[in-house]
This record gives sequence, structure tokens and C-alpha cells, in this order.
Amino acid sequence: MKQFFWQLYGWFEWPEFFTGLLFGIALIIAIQKLGLRFSFIIEYAVEFFQSLSSAFSGKSGDPYKLDLLERMQMLHAAKALFKLDEIAVPPRLLAPPIPADPVRTDPIPEYTLAVLPNLPDWNYLSGIYHAPSISIANALSDGVNIMITGELGSGKTCALAYFAIQVLNKTSEAGIAAEMTPIFIHAADFDFRRRTDKDPLNVLITAVQKTVSSNLSSRMPTYIRPLFRRGRALLLLDGLDECTIFEISAIAEWLRNLQQTFPNIRIVASGPASNYDGIIQAGLVPVAIAPWSEHDRALFLAKWGQAWQQHIRPLLPKKRMYDIDPTLISGWLSNLTYGLTPLEMTLRTWSAYVGDAEDTSTTRNMDAYIARLLSPNERQHALISGLNWLNERNAGRGIPVKDFIAAGILIRRANNQVSFTVPALGAFLGARAMIAEGSTQHALEPGWSPAESALGYYTALGGDISEVVGQYLDSGDDPLYSKLLIAARWLREAPAKAPWRTRVLRSLATVANSNDKPYGLRLRAVHALTRSKDPSIAILFRRLLASEDRISRILGALGLGGVQDEESIERLLETVNQDRDLHVRQAACLALAAIGTNTALEGMGKVLLEGEEAIRLAVAEALAAKPGESVGMLRDAIEVDDLLTRRAAVFGLSRIPEPWVAELLETMHLEDDQWIVRGAAAEALERVKNPPWKVFTLHTELSTTPWLVEFAKREGLAIAPGKAAFELLRQALNKGKDEEKIAALEAIGNNAADEMSLELQQALKSDQQHLRDSAFEALWRINASGLHEVAYAQSGV
Repeated sequence: MKQFFWQLYGWFEWPEFFTGLLFGIALIIAIQKLGLRFSFIIEYAVEFFQSLSSAFSGKSGDPYKLDLLERMQMLHAAKALFKLDEIAVPPRLLAPPIPADPVRTDPIPEYTLAVLPNLPDWNYLSGIYHAPSISIANALSDGVNIMITGELGSGKTCALAYFAIQVLNKTSEAGIAAEMTPIFIHAADFDFRRRTDKDPLNVLITAVQKTVSSNLSSRMPTYIRPLFRRGRALLLLDGLDECTIFEISAIAEWLRNLQQTFPNIRIVASGPASNYDGIIQAGLVPVAIAPWSEHDRALFLAKWGQAWQQHIRPLLPKKRMYDIDPTLISGWLSNLTYGLTPLEMTLRTWSAYVGDAEDTSTTRNMDAYIARLLSPNERQHALISGLNWLNERNAGRGIPVKDFIAAGILIRRANNQVSFTVPALGAFLGARAMIAEGSTQHALEPGWSPAESALGYYTALGGDISEVVGQYLDSGDDPLYSKLLIAARWLREAPAKAPWRTRVLRSLATVANSNDKPYGLRLRAVHALTRSKDPSIAILFRRLLASEDRISRILGALGLGGVQDEESIERLLETVNQDRDLHVRQAACLALAAIGTNTALEGMGKVLLEGEEAIRLAVAEALAAKPGESVGMLRDAIEVDDLLTRRAAVFGLSRIPEPWVAELLETMHLEDDQWIVRGAAAEALERVKNPPWKVFTLHTELSTTPWLVEFAKREGLAIAPGKAAFELLRQALNKGKDEEKIAALEAIGNNAADEMSLELQQALKSDQQHLRDSAFEALWRINASGLHEVAYAQSGV
């Protein structure tokens, strides 16, 4: 034995042994000191070898991306028939108003739709008049993270899904996001019960793991972490509009932590137009989704018809109503879809193609939609009172949750919860439950989208909400008239003889007719009145058009176009030719194009040929909002000899969302024999390719706001964070120039500055229209952030 050990000693290489031992100890110490960096190297290596393995194994792509692409294609109401990108209208966002900036040097883009500013909460007329809009990619191009806002059914979820598809396919529509990896998650998939977890990615990874297959779930930690650390992650967060304000607050806190840890990621969320506590502080800018214009509705009908012919018609019995030419159905629908949301448009089109709805009301189309997905026995139990997320075990006696999940009505979420794949459908079923229960108590939560929508469906189904409306309108002074405007959303589907209807209409008319009210408030009332489609509203708008007050005349013209009042055509033409205010004449041009009868178009054609230069431009841009004969008029106008007509037609054509427009403008830019027209074509082409509108970062830190820094220098003052910055803001509001006062009011709204309550109250009562308008919008933003008490205190009410 002794001899054996001596032999072993002779074979053992002692220098190498001690060298290896020392190297191992040094490596362990280095790992401990490197910590996070070493784990990043490991994760990067894992990601690299995974992609390499995938390439050598013959797989067609990243398994997660393929899984996500499949899910995104099914994330819409008509998923039983088509993939999303087969029928989708590319989503657009309303171009936000350009913030006041006293130190701005670049010119503000001019356009005739300035008389109709895009509002964050009401946009019915924005769709009718084809208001300026931008793509999601353009919104992200300046490094801004956004939250897409809108009511239920406005297409926010589809917008996220469509953008995810473009990013995954690396199309030009994805913009700078094409090189990123989308991570799509719903707010209900989060589990914040472990609030002590300091790593925000742990919460996200756990949520993502619940949305993917079991094969992918275990790979998510090593897949997601490198994306966030290298700034290659695009977080798409859906469902914030289904959250209560308390649930949004928790998510907003998580978003702040996530961006502090990973500042280079990009975020696009979907959420409500108001009651988004903490979202702005989390670095997201709310931007309203653009309602569908007449161009969008025509594109949707064309794509639906083409997809129907390709996928569905070959499977249907021959020589039946299904053999009707889709162009005939589209022509019939075009007169019945005025002002509908994307969801309403989808359900109505589907019903028209299969003929299963007795009328064209939204509630009947909802019922028909449910009937296609559920059996008669299942429909008897389709009365679900929860308006956002339900506990699967406590959904209600007799409710076949598993069947609803299989039918695509419900989807499983975190913590044994389920939610509706189409939130508006959940609100509709909630309304049916309220009808059965004879109670609306669980829907009385103003400012929460599911509850507001449920009450709208409830009254459309015959429920009486007179008591609810009474509580809203009798709840005391409200400087924003927010509860009145909530009730106004229920007018369109409400029965004509609903006892509360007259009171709401009368209250809205009073606001619209009040010359001392802010323009934004009066415009909201006009949006609401027009959307109600009440036949008596045109009388009010005609009266406003005849007013001595210029703002009233603008609102009257916009309203008349919104209700397509043919009796006002002659008066509108007189306004275009004779009114002393350019903005009123521009509004009248928009109204005439929206009415769109032969008489209206002939009158506009004459102005386009003979009118003043500014009005010719207004006519051309107004005609662009309406496809068909209006577009033909513009194409004819670029052939006439008159330079002013051709120049106006060029700018009108630039507003038409068709691919042939850029080609035509390019040809005119290169070949037209007049330099004025060539220059106009070049400018219009640049506007088509690079829209002048964008989403601006909200300055929530006053001490670094450029214009306020310049104001401090001019006054010989220093600026520091905290109270000193607010004091300087107060001085700018009290003794600054007009543009500085407006910028100060915007800053108050963005920062919910309760220190400025007295100044905001004084601005609301100012005899200067522009200050009242800015103060009102500041108050609205404070209220939208969830700080109701601060908002009302600031108003002095």
C-alpha cells in the first residue's frame, strides 16, 4: 500500500494542481465581484446558442415570435373567420395638439382642421372630418412611450396586435421598432401580491409564462432578460381600461420601476381616456386612437369582402343570399355605418353578410354575435355581472366558464381569474345581467370604462337609468361637466322616449350655446350632441351658425356637417363666401364636404375654381375627407389652368390615405410646368412621407423645462427643483407673455400642481378666451390623472 501511494505521488503533477486550484479560487472571487455582469454574459451566451441551435435544427424562426404572431392574428372579434391582418385597417392615433413652447423656433404646421382640435376624450367629429393623425411608429419615433386611449370597442387592442404583427414581420409600418422584440401582456396577467420583489422583470416574466405554451414557459427568463438589458424589448401592455383606478396605480408604480431599471426599452399600452392615476408619472404619454374615417370604413368593407370571397364563400351553399356580390353589401352598409366604432362596424358587417340580425342596432348585432359563438343552452347562462375580471371559481351559478373559454368569449388570466376577450362584450353581458337583476348598483362608478359602457347597453336594452342620470346631474357643481358628458355617451343607443333623454340634451345644448364657456367644453358638447343623432339637434346648430359670436358660428357649422343637415347647405355656402372670419369659413367648408350631396359639392367646386386662395385650400382639404366623387373633383382640379386651384388641389390630395397619392405628387413635383405647383407638390409630398405631427414628451420636472429656464434667465432668477420651480411657474403665469401664460397652464395640468389652485381659478374666470381655454384643459388633465379632489379644489368650486 505504501508503495502504491509513492507511485501515485510520482504520477501527480503538483505544479499544475496548485495552478488550477489558484485559478479556480480567483475565478470564484471574480464571479462574486462581477455579479450582474457575469450573469448577463451567461444569458447572452445562452441566447446566442439557442438561436444557433434553432438555425441548425431547421426551425423556421424564433419559437416565441411564432407563438406570439399566431396569438396576435386571433386578437380581434372576427377571429372565427379571418386573421387580423386580412381585414385590419392600419391603426392611427389622433395627432396631439402641439404644446405651447415660448422658445420654439420651428414653424407650427398650418392646416384648415385647426378649427377642430383633437380632444383626448371626445373624437366623434374627428372621424367624420378625417382629422390629422399619425401611425404608432411615428408616435414612437422621438423616444416617447405612449398609452393609446379610447372607449371600449374603439380598436385599442387590435391596434397593439396589428403593430406587434408589423414588428414581428419587420415591415416598414413598424418603423424603428422593427429591430425590437414585442412582449405582449394583458394587465390581468400580472400578479402583484409579491410587492416586496425588487426586480420588476420577475413580475413580467411570471405573467408572460402564463400566456405561452408549456414548452416555451421555462425558456422565458433567459429569453426576456437579455432583451430588456440590451434595450431590444418592446412592451405592449393591454387592458388598462379594464382596470379600476387602484389597479392602474399598482401597474403605474411597476412601470416606473421597470423604466428606471431599463430606460432604453419602448412601451405602448392601451388604456382609458381618463382616470389613469400615475401613468404620466410613469413616463407614458396618453394619445387618443383615431376614430375611423369614411376612407377607413370603405377600406374595411373592401378587405372584409375580399377575405369573405376567399375563405368563407367557397364553404357556403350555392344559390343563396351568400351569393350576393360583396360590393352590393358594402354599398348598402356604407349608408348605415356612419360614425360607428371599429367593433360596431365589425359586428354590423358580419351580420349583414350572414343575415342574422333583425335590425342594425348595436345590441341586436351583439346578440347575433353571441348566438354564433354559443349554443342556445349556453346563451341562457350568458348573464355575467362582473365587468372586468372574474374569479373562475366564483363566476356565478350555472355559468359554463369552460365553454365560454372554448368559444373565445373568456380567457384565463392570473390568480384563477378570467376576463373577456372583447371587453365591450363583457359590458353588454353585464347590462343583460342588470336587466335580469333589476339593479344598476354595481355599475355606478363614473370614469370607469366597463361601467359606463354597461349602463349604455343597459338603457339600449330598455333599462331605465333616469335615477342614475339624476344622480349624475344633481351631484353638485362640476366645472368639467364630466358626469353630464358621461351620460351623453348613452344617448345614441337610448330609446327616443327615454324619460332622461330630454334633460341631457337640454343640458348639452345649454353648454354649447354658452359664449362664456371654454371652447374645449363647448366643443365636447357639440361632439356629444352630434353623436346622439337626435333629429332636433340640427335646429340648435343652425341657430349657432347665425350667431354674432364667431366661436358659436364655428361650432354650429361643425355640428351641421356632423349631422349631415341638407337643409343648411345654402346657409353654409353663404358662410363660405361671405363670413368675415376665416375660421368660420373653414368650418363651413368641412361641413359641406361632410354633407356631400350634389348641391353641396357643386357649390364647393365653384369656390375651388373662383374663391380666395385661403378658402380654395380649405375646400380642397375638406373634400379629401370624403372618398368617391370628392376625390374625383380633386383629381380633376389638378388638370385646370388656374394655378391657385391646382395648388389647393395638391394639398387636398395629400390628405387622402391612398398609395397612389404619393406617386401622383412625385410626378407633379418633377414634371409640372409651373414652379408654384411643383413647390406645393414637394411640400405636400414631404407631409405625406413625414407627417409634421408627433407625440411630445410631457415635462413633469419643471426645473428642466426649456421655456421656464429661459424665463428664469430673463428675470435674473435661479431655478431649482421642488417649490422653487413652482414659484417661478407662478410668476410666469402672473406676469409672463401670453404664450408663457399658456405654457404655464399646461405645466400645471401635466404636474397636477395643487400649489397653483388660486392662479388656475383666476385663469378659468379670465376675460381672455385663450386663458380660459388653456385653464380648462389643464383642469381636465388633472382630473384625468385621477386627482379629482385636486381638480375641483383648483377650480374654486
